[in-house]
Amino acid sequence: MTEGRLEPDTRTERVVRLEGASNVRDLGGLTTTDGRQTRFGLLYRADAPSELTAADVRTLVTERGLRQVVDLRSLEEVTRDGRSALREAVAGWANHSMSSDPGVGQVVPEILRGNLTGHYLGYLGSGAERVVAAARLLTDPERQPALVHCAAGKDRTGTLVAILLDAAGVRRDEIVADYALTDANMDGVIERVIRRMRAAGAEIPSQANTLPDEARRARPETMAAFLDQLTTVFGGGAGWLLAHGFADADLTRFRNSFLTA
Repeated sequence: MTEGRLEPDTRTERVVRLEGASNVRDLGGLTTTDGRQTRFGLLYRADAPSELTAADVRTLVTERGLRQVVDLRSLEEVTRDGRSALREAVAGWANHSMSSDPGVGQVVPEILRGNLTGHYLGYLGSGAERVVAAARLLTDPERQPALVHCAAGKDRTGTLVAILLDAAGVRRDEIVADYALTDANMDGVIERVIRRMRAAGAEIPSQANTLPDEARRARPETMAAFLDQLTTVFGGGAGWLLAHGFADADLTRFRNSFLTA
């Protein structure tokens, strides 16, 4: 065991069941194109941790050794929801909000049209610096185990996770399937988001009741289309990261840590 690092995680269950969040899972157990697998207990994805209980925090920090949390929400969302118990318990917490995110009370045209693929690609344009900053924290072995989240754990989190998994060499069908796992959790996630907004006295956007069904769901075809564009335009997740400041050595270090031998 390396000093300061946990022993290899022996869990094989991807879903992390918590009382105060609806969409938390381990990114371990995914197969790469060369037959390796992603390691359990290093990277997690989630919806907002604002309602986590003390027991939930113990599960993540004490039992699973969580070190780093990367919050992709807008500053408006962070301020509205307040400081979570998880933020106080982990060694590292960073907010890298997606700059193209509209914040509370606004809905971007791509979402209104149901064009989630266009919305996801938008993150890689105006939000590129923040996406890269978040990716650097999550791929640093010295900061793992690490967790990334937004509000629902679907769009912003889904975009960044897809880039990282693709850069690690995870098979495309596995990336799509991981994204689609969120779909079954969306009713609970939306309920939590609306409850927090009402508790904070925030105005519920009028468009919230008329969003296209695709915007409320995590459909496989949405992520498949995003990966198509990621590959065609940028050469995949690795290509995008390399074009935005990552070095080959950074990716090699990430893969060596995140993947089985």
